[in-house]
Amino acid sequence: MIEQLRRERPLVVCVTNDVVKPFTANSLLSLGASPIMSGEKSEAADILKHAGALLLNIGTCTEDKIPLYEEMARCANEYNIPVVLDPVGYGASAFRRNLTDKLLGEYDIALVKGNAGEIHALSGREAVSKGVDSIIEGNTLDIAKDAHEVLNVPVLVTGEMDAYADGKEKMTMHNGHKYLEVITGSGCVLGAITAAFLALENKSDSIADAVSLYNIAAEKAARSATGPGTFAAKLIDEIYNFKTEDYNARRVDVHE
Repeated sequence: MIEQLRRERPLVVCVTNDVVKPFTANSLLSLGASPIMSGEKSEAADILKHAGALLLNIGTCTEDKIPLYEEMARCANEYNIPVVLDPVGYGASAFRRNLTDKLLGEYDIALVKGNAGEIHALSGREAVSKGVDSIIEGNTLDIAKDAHEVLNVPVLVTGEMDAYADGKEKMTMHNGHKYLEVITGSGCVLGAITAAFLALENKSDSIADAVSLYNIAAEKAARSATGPGTFAAKLIDEIYNFKTEDYNARRVDVHE
Protein backbone atom coordinates (compact mmCIF):
# COMPACT_ATOMS: atom_id res chain seq x y z
CA MET A 1 0.00 0.00 0.00
CA ILE A 2 2.93 2.38 0.59
CA GLU A 3 3.86 2.21 -3.09
CA GLN A 4 0.28 3.07 -4.06
CA LEU A 5 0.32 6.00 -1.64
CA ARG A 6 3.51 7.37 -3.15
CA ARG A 7 2.08 7.06 -6.65
CA GLU A 8 -1.23 8.71 -5.82
CA ARG A 9 0.05 11.30 -3.29
CA PRO A 10 -3.33 11.79 -1.59
CA LEU A 11 -4.16 15.26 -0.33
CA VAL A 12 -4.63 15.18 3.44
CA VAL A 13 -6.34 18.22 4.93
CA CYS A 14 -5.04 18.75 8.46
CA VAL A 15 -6.93 20.88 10.93
CA THR A 16 -4.50 20.17 13.70
CA ASN A 17 -2.91 21.69 16.75
CA ASP A 18 -0.37 24.47 16.51
CA VAL A 19 2.32 22.57 18.41
CA VAL A 20 2.70 19.84 15.79
CA LYS A 21 2.02 21.46 12.41
CA PRO A 22 5.60 21.41 11.01
CA PHE A 23 6.26 17.89 12.36
CA THR A 24 2.98 16.66 10.87
CA ALA A 25 3.49 18.31 7.48
CA ASN A 26 7.08 17.07 7.17
CA SER A 27 6.08 13.54 8.14
CA LEU A 28 3.30 13.46 5.54
CA LEU A 29 5.60 14.82 2.87
CA SER A 30 8.22 12.22 3.76
CA LEU A 31 5.57 9.53 3.58
CA GLY A 32 4.62 10.60 0.07
CA ALA A 33 1.31 12.29 0.82
CA SER A 34 0.40 15.90 0.11
CA PRO A 35 -0.58 17.84 3.25
CA ILE A 36 -2.45 21.10 3.52
CA MET A 37 -2.57 22.70 6.97
CA SER A 38 -5.83 24.59 6.86
CA GLY A 39 -7.19 27.08 9.36
CA GLU A 40 -9.85 28.85 7.31
CA LYS A 41 -13.51 27.87 7.40
CA SER A 42 -14.39 29.52 4.08
CA GLU A 43 -12.02 27.32 2.08
CA ALA A 44 -13.36 24.02 3.41
CA ALA A 45 -15.47 23.15 0.37
CA ASP A 46 -12.76 24.13 -2.11
CA ILE A 47 -9.96 22.09 -0.59
CA LEU A 48 -11.97 19.07 0.51
CA LYS A 49 -13.42 18.70 -2.96
CA HIS A 50 -9.98 17.48 -4.03
CA ALA A 51 -8.86 15.79 -0.80
CA GLY A 52 -8.45 12.16 0.11
CA ALA A 53 -8.88 12.50 3.88
CA LEU A 54 -9.44 14.98 6.69
CA LEU A 55 -7.66 15.03 10.05
CA LEU A 56 -9.38 16.85 12.91
CA ASN A 57 -7.05 17.21 15.90
CA ILE A 58 -8.46 19.28 18.77
CA GLY A 59 -5.18 19.78 20.62
CA THR A 60 -5.14 23.59 20.52
CA CYS A 61 -8.71 24.27 19.45
CA THR A 62 -10.37 27.36 20.91
CA GLU A 63 -13.98 28.52 21.05
CA ASP A 64 -13.62 30.66 17.94
CA LYS A 65 -12.27 27.71 15.93
CA ILE A 66 -15.23 25.42 16.56
CA PRO A 67 -17.09 26.59 13.40
CA LEU A 68 -13.96 25.69 11.40
CA TYR A 69 -13.98 22.12 12.71
CA GLU A 70 -17.71 21.80 12.07
CA GLU A 71 -17.54 23.11 8.51
CA MET A 72 -14.58 20.90 7.67
CA ALA A 73 -16.42 17.84 8.99
CA ARG A 74 -19.60 18.81 7.13
CA CYS A 75 -17.82 19.23 3.81
CA ALA A 76 -15.83 16.02 4.25
CA ASN A 77 -19.07 14.13 4.81
CA GLU A 78 -20.62 15.82 1.77
CA TYR A 79 -17.74 14.62 -0.42
CA ASN A 80 -17.59 11.20 1.27
CA ILE A 81 -14.06 11.77 2.51
CA PRO A 82 -12.89 9.79 5.57
CA VAL A 83 -12.48 11.86 8.73
CA VAL A 84 -9.94 10.95 11.43
CA LEU A 85 -10.75 12.54 14.78
CA ASP A 86 -7.97 12.90 17.37
CA PRO A 87 -9.62 14.00 20.65
CA VAL A 88 -6.42 15.25 22.27
CA GLY A 89 -6.82 15.67 26.02
CA TYR A 90 -10.46 14.57 25.96
CA GLY A 91 -10.57 13.91 29.67
CA ALA A 92 -8.76 17.10 30.65
CA SER A 93 -11.58 19.65 30.31
CA ALA A 94 -15.28 20.09 29.65
CA PHE A 95 -14.44 22.15 26.55
CA ARG A 96 -12.58 19.25 24.95
CA ARG A 97 -15.26 16.76 25.91
CA ASN A 98 -18.09 18.91 24.57
CA LEU A 99 -16.34 19.59 21.27
CA THR A 100 -15.47 15.94 20.68
CA ASP A 101 -18.95 14.76 21.63
CA LYS A 102 -20.48 17.29 19.23
CA LEU A 103 -18.28 16.18 16.33
CA LEU A 104 -19.01 12.52 17.01
CA GLY A 105 -22.71 13.16 17.40
CA GLU A 106 -23.27 15.26 14.29
CA TYR A 107 -20.81 13.95 11.68
CA ASP A 108 -19.66 10.65 10.21
CA ILE A 109 -16.21 9.83 11.59
CA ALA A 110 -14.12 7.11 9.93
CA LEU A 111 -11.73 6.67 12.87
CA VAL A 112 -11.27 7.96 16.40
CA LYS A 113 -7.60 7.81 17.41
CA GLY A 114 -6.33 8.55 20.89
CA ASN A 115 -4.28 7.36 23.82
CA ALA A 116 -5.68 5.03 26.44
CA GLY A 117 -6.78 7.80 28.79
CA GLU A 118 -8.59 9.74 26.07
CA ILE A 119 -10.41 6.73 24.67
CA HIS A 120 -11.22 5.36 28.13
CA ALA A 121 -12.89 8.66 28.97
CA LEU A 122 -14.69 8.70 25.62
CA SER A 123 -16.29 5.42 26.60
CA GLY A 124 -17.97 7.17 29.49
CA ARG A 125 -15.46 6.04 32.08
CA GLU A 126 -13.89 8.40 34.59
CA ALA A 127 -11.46 10.80 32.91
CA VAL A 128 -7.91 9.66 33.57
CA SER A 129 -5.71 12.08 31.67
CA LYS A 130 -3.08 14.43 33.01
CA GLY A 131 -3.31 17.29 30.55
CA VAL A 132 -3.10 15.60 27.16
CA ASP A 133 -1.07 12.63 28.42
CA SER A 134 -2.54 9.28 29.36
CA ILE A 135 -1.98 8.04 32.89
CA ILE A 136 -4.22 4.99 32.68
CA GLU A 137 -2.85 1.49 32.80
CA GLY A 138 -4.84 -1.26 31.17
CA ASN A 139 -5.38 -3.44 28.15
CA THR A 140 -5.61 -1.17 25.13
CA LEU A 141 -7.59 -3.79 23.19
CA ASP A 142 -10.26 -3.88 25.90
CA ILE A 143 -10.38 -0.08 25.86
CA ALA A 144 -10.73 -0.05 22.06
CA LYS A 145 -13.51 -2.66 22.13
CA ASP A 146 -15.41 -0.83 24.86
CA ALA A 147 -15.15 2.47 23.00
CA HIS A 148 -16.36 0.97 19.75
CA GLU A 149 -19.37 -0.54 21.48
CA VAL A 150 -20.27 2.84 22.96
CA LEU A 151 -19.47 5.05 19.96
CA ASN A 152 -20.17 2.67 17.06
CA VAL A 153 -17.13 4.16 15.33
CA PRO A 154 -13.81 2.43 14.51
CA VAL A 155 -11.33 3.13 17.29
CA LEU A 156 -7.52 3.13 17.44
CA VAL A 157 -5.93 3.24 20.90
CA THR A 158 -2.23 4.04 21.06
CA GLY A 159 0.16 2.89 23.74
CA GLU A 160 2.94 0.40 24.33
CA MET A 161 0.59 -1.97 22.50
CA ASP A 162 -1.60 -0.25 19.91
CA ALA A 163 -5.10 -1.66 19.48
CA TYR A 164 -7.87 -1.29 16.90
CA ALA A 165 -11.51 -2.33 16.99
CA ASP A 166 -14.44 -1.94 14.64
CA GLY A 167 -17.62 -3.88 14.04
CA LYS A 168 -15.82 -6.77 12.34
CA GLU A 169 -12.14 -6.77 13.26
CA LYS A 170 -9.95 -6.41 16.32
CA MET A 171 -6.18 -6.05 16.11
CA THR A 172 -3.20 -5.40 18.33
CA MET A 173 0.04 -3.97 16.94
CA HIS A 174 3.30 -4.42 18.79
CA ASN A 175 6.02 -2.41 17.05
CA GLY A 176 7.29 0.97 18.24
CA HIS A 177 9.86 2.52 20.57
CA LYS A 178 9.82 4.29 23.93
CA TYR A 179 11.19 7.50 22.37
CA LEU A 180 7.75 8.06 20.84
CA GLU A 181 6.50 8.77 24.36
CA VAL A 182 8.92 11.65 24.95
CA ILE A 183 8.60 13.73 21.79
CA THR A 184 5.62 16.04 21.47
CA GLY A 185 3.26 15.29 18.64
CA SER A 186 4.19 11.67 18.01
CA GLY A 187 0.58 10.56 18.40
CA CYS A 188 -0.69 13.50 16.36
CA VAL A 189 1.59 12.52 13.49
CA LEU A 190 0.27 8.97 13.61
CA GLY A 191 -3.24 10.37 13.22
CA ALA A 192 -2.16 12.18 10.06
CA ILE A 193 -0.39 9.14 8.63
CA THR A 194 -3.46 7.03 9.34
CA ALA A 195 -5.58 9.58 7.48
CA ALA A 196 -3.26 9.33 4.47
CA PHE A 197 -3.70 5.56 4.33
CA LEU A 198 -7.47 5.81 4.76
CA ALA A 199 -7.47 8.12 1.74
CA LEU A 200 -6.48 5.08 -0.32
CA GLU A 201 -9.04 2.72 1.16
CA ASN A 202 -11.24 3.09 4.21
CA LYS A 203 -10.70 -0.30 5.86
CA SER A 204 -8.85 -1.95 8.73
CA ASP A 205 -5.90 -3.04 6.57
CA SER A 206 -5.15 0.63 5.98
CA ILE A 207 -4.98 1.19 9.75
CA ALA A 208 -2.63 -1.75 10.23
CA ASP A 209 -0.37 -0.57 7.41
CA ALA A 210 -0.25 2.99 8.75
CA VAL A 211 0.49 2.05 12.36
CA SER A 212 3.04 -0.59 11.41
CA LEU A 213 4.90 1.74 9.06
CA TYR A 214 5.12 4.46 11.67
CA ASN A 215 6.22 2.17 14.49
CA ILE A 216 8.74 0.23 12.42
CA ALA A 217 10.20 3.56 11.25
CA ALA A 218 10.46 4.51 14.93
CA GLU A 219 12.34 1.31 15.73
CA LYS A 220 14.78 1.95 12.90
CA ALA A 221 15.24 5.59 13.87
CA ALA A 222 15.99 4.67 17.48
CA ARG A 223 18.90 2.45 16.47
CA SER A 224 21.08 5.41 15.53
CA ALA A 225 19.50 8.12 17.68
CA THR A 226 21.34 9.39 20.75
CA GLY A 227 18.17 10.67 22.42
CA PRO A 228 14.71 12.05 21.71
CA GLY A 229 15.98 15.08 19.76
CA THR A 230 17.94 13.14 17.18
CA PHE A 231 15.23 10.49 17.15
CA ALA A 232 12.59 12.98 15.97
CA ALA A 233 14.69 13.96 12.96
CA LYS A 234 15.65 10.38 12.16
CA LEU A 235 12.00 9.32 12.38
CA ILE A 236 11.16 11.57 9.45
CA ASP A 237 14.12 10.09 7.54
CA GLU A 238 12.95 6.55 8.21
CA ILE A 239 9.40 7.36 7.11
CA TYR A 240 10.88 8.72 3.89
CA ASN A 241 13.14 5.68 3.38
CA PHE A 242 10.50 3.08 4.27
CA LYS A 243 10.23 0.25 1.75
CA THR A 244 7.61 -2.43 1.26
CA GLU A 245 9.99 -5.10 2.55
CA ASP A 246 10.28 -3.25 5.85
CA TYR A 247 6.79 -4.52 6.61
CA ASN A 248 8.40 -7.93 7.20
CA ALA A 249 9.24 -6.65 10.69
CA ARG A 250 5.65 -5.89 11.62
CA ARG A 251 3.99 -7.61 14.55
CA VAL A 252 0.21 -7.56 14.23
CA ASP A 253 -2.20 -9.94 15.93
CA VAL A 254 -5.82 -10.39 14.84
CA HIS A 255 -8.28 -11.23 17.63
CA GLU A 256 -11.71 -12.81 17.70
